[in-house]
Amino acid sequence: MKHIKLITLSLSLLAVSLLVFSGVTSAQSVKTGETVTVAAGEKIDSLLFASGTNIDIAGTVNGDVFCAGQTVMISGTVNGDVFCAGQTVNVSGKINGSVRLAGQTVTVGGTVDGSAAITSQTLLLERTGFIRSDLIGAVQSATLNGSVSRDVAIGVSNMAINGQVGRNVKSEVETLTVGPAGRIGGDIAYISNTGAIVSPGGQIAGTLTRTPQPQESGSRSNAPFALTFSTFIYSFVTLLIMALALAVLIPGILHEVSSKALSWPGRSALTGLLGIIVVPIIILILLFSIIGLPLGILALLVWLVIVMLSGPFAGYTLGRLILKTEKNPIFIMFSGASLLLVIYFIPILGVLVMLAAYMFGTGMILNAAMHRMRREPKSVQKVF
Repeated sequence: MKHIKLITLSLSLLAVSLLVFSGVTSAQSVKTGETVTVAAGEKIDSLLFASGTNIDIAGTVNGDVFCAGQTVMISGTVNGDVFCAGQTVNVSGKINGSVRLAGQTVTVGGTVDGSAAITSQTLLLERTGFIRSDLIGAVQSATLNGSVSRDVAIGVSNMAINGQVGRNVKSEVETLTVGPAGRIGGDIAYISNTGAIVSPGGQIAGTLTRTPQPQESGSRSNAPFALTFSTFIYSFVTLLIMALALAVLIPGILHEVSSKALSWPGRSALTGLLGIIVVPIIILILLFSIIGLPLGILALLVWLVIVMLSGPFAGYTLGRLILKTEKNPIFIMFSGASLLLVIYFIPILGVLVMLAAYMFGTGMILNAAMHRMRREPKSVQKVF
């Protein structure tokens, strides 16, 4: 009972967080299209949601930036946090907050006043790049030529440090190199079967400590980090394709269900919460009974479908909140689902938002199913 109360409280807080986020989106700017631009000299005094093939932010944004595109360029000033994903992401401007970036190639050549959390295949912190707090992430290859004021914590295959790190470096790595211009203000503690290479001129103020990997797991230890980018791309693309397919196949159902959810968001959240707690218990009871086994298998399959659809339904609803005047269901789904998927891959926040979307989307589907079941008997009576 104690655990049930804790789960109920946690999910309720998530529901409130989602509703608060929904309210915040009423005061924001949305830019979509093939090419999205915030021109130099242009100023946006709100949150900015941007999605398109090419995104170029050269002006000033007085708020957080959420974006997804093939190429993302931020050379202007953002007075808030940045949450962006793309094939190529380049931050060369001034970020007066933190950055959360995901991409094939991520380059940071500007100043980030907060922390940086990065998932990528290739990460380059240029000599002009300056992160005033911590750098964390999971990348395949990292080159740090700039400065990090505090700690670096990265899971990486290959890392070269040719710049300055104010405090400590912690990493699980295959090869680690400290170049001649490398300056580490604290300790380096790393897990690897290969010793670090410290070039002449490279300086480590603290200790250099290597922990060998167990022989039996050495070949697999870095797999999660090496596969992080491919996993991100695969998950992002497949989930987005599924969401867009729903927008093409059942646009009317999506619009109807999301309209009811927007009218009674609390009802959707509560129904989803109850469904998440009660339905799995009922399925388990059926599966462990001989008579109810077939029904339990059927119920499990139906529930798995509902779970898979919960994210796209939540994404479509988020898209309608962002694009209040947009009528194209495909565009609505693309914008909402893309933003949701980007947030999924942000440490900590992603997990919370994923749970909230799961709960809210499940509640939307369950409410729609119950509403349809209540209408069905009347139509049957008319036939007979």
